[in-house]
Amino acid sequence: MKQLVFMLILTLAGMFGAVIHPFYGVLLYYGLAFLRPQALWGWALPQGVRWSLIAALVTAGGIVLALPRKTWRLRFNGVAVLILLFGLLVLVSVMLAQDPKLGQAWAVEYGKVFVMLIIASLVIDRLRHVHLIGGMILLCIGYIAWEMNARYVFEGSMDILTRGYAGFDNNGVGLLMAMGIPFAYALARMLSPWWLRIACLGAGVLMINALMLSFSRGAMVSAVVGIGWLISQHRPRLHAAGFALICVLAVGILAGPQVRQRFLSIGNYHGDLSAQSRMSSWTAAWKMAWDHPWTGVGVRNSNHFGINYGSDHIGRTTHNQFLQTAADSGIPAMLVYLAICVWSMWRLQQVRRMTGNGRRGPEDDGPHDAPPLAYDRSTAVIALGIQGSLLTFMAGGLFLSLEVFELPWLLMVLAGALLPLVRETHGKTLADASEKKTETRTRPAPPTAPAVDPPGGMALIPREFAG
Repeated sequence: MKQLVFMLILTLAGMFGAVIHPFYGVLLYYGLAFLRPQALWGWALPQGVRWSLIAALVTAGGIVLALPRKTWRLRFNGVAVLILLFGLLVLVSVMLAQDPKLGQAWAVEYGKVFVMLIIASLVIDRLRHVHLIGGMILLCIGYIAWEMNARYVFEGSMDILTRGYAGFDNNGVGLLMAMGIPFAYALARMLSPWWLRIACLGAGVLMINALMLSFSRGAMVSAVVGIGWLISQHRPRLHAAGFALICVLAVGILAGPQVRQRFLSIGNYHGDLSAQSRMSSWTAAWKMAWDHPWTGVGVRNSNHFGINYGSDHIGRTTHNQFLQTAADSGIPAMLVYLAICVWSMWRLQQVRRMTGNGRRGPEDDGPHDAPPLAYDRSTAVIALGIQGSLLTFMAGGLFLSLEVFELPWLLMVLAGALLPLVRETHGKTLADASEKKTETRTRPAPPTAPAVDPPGGMALIPREFAG
């Protein structure tokens, strides 16, 4: 009952928030998309209620209400343009698919993803919107990690391995946990109360343990890449070394012998049947991409036709996001997808430089550092968290196929929106400050009253020189 009450309160809050600004409808939609309450509390919620659809309709209503006030506008940055171009290439591949029926369901899922991406690009127009999305991601993934750990500790359940989560197998939910770890790090650095920092770090520990319970080697490798990036960018370096030591100790304590054996088996891929099947599916996808280089064989058609190119059985997923895209939608689509990922990382790096990389002030600059636009610790740290999460996905994409996984797409939209938001917000602040300083310098001095001699014609002289 309490789960249903929570969902009703959350939906009503999103409705009222969307009236104020349509961003809160987007926040509600993506919160439900990550949390997936039907998978968590299916036994307590009414069947057939599509909570994400309700959130999407709430967001659309908020946009309609916001039209007269012009509280949003589309920012045509490079990332947004590339995403639209990729969507167009996917649409062409669907229309020219070898077997259109195989890709229709996936085409619908792609459509949902891109519609919400366009809406998110429209309504994210403040830096605090990006901060709120980062907090929402941590809350949702942290709660899922709590549920998975609680079921394992109190019930002995290994659902995360045997059933996956909300339609994703153990690899998908493992990668979700890995992508949440950088946000636990970022929010722990952003928030000032000590107890909130501890809560964020605790959520990160739960994610690490849930990741290990998934037994997903690809997700484990991607987590190592993402955490390694955070440690390499952390300053001061002494704190980074301490952070690395804590991660190693936490993994050493939490990981059992089966988890360690599973991770170390990555090096023995020659004798691993799972690794060999993936390599055969990679080879098949590459051959398909070169046989159909411009439009591919159609969205998710490669699963069906891969057996003709050396895959081990019909329906085998490529388990590589980039090769899957090349085989399904063509090599140009794969190159555009790679460009989106790389450009997003570059724009986030620009944001970090403009905001001082999380430093406190000019005294922290090195002798060769370019002067930042403003020292905004919160924005710099959340940009680093998005970088770490996106890099985690890119590493995981080498082992997994997750085309309609909504979290990385949202991170790409945030990467595209952050740079103009920083320029607008802090550029306007600096311009206002410069204007005030100029007015102060050019303001004429107040007129002084002329000296008046006292009665009797005696001039005023200082007391120390008086006789």
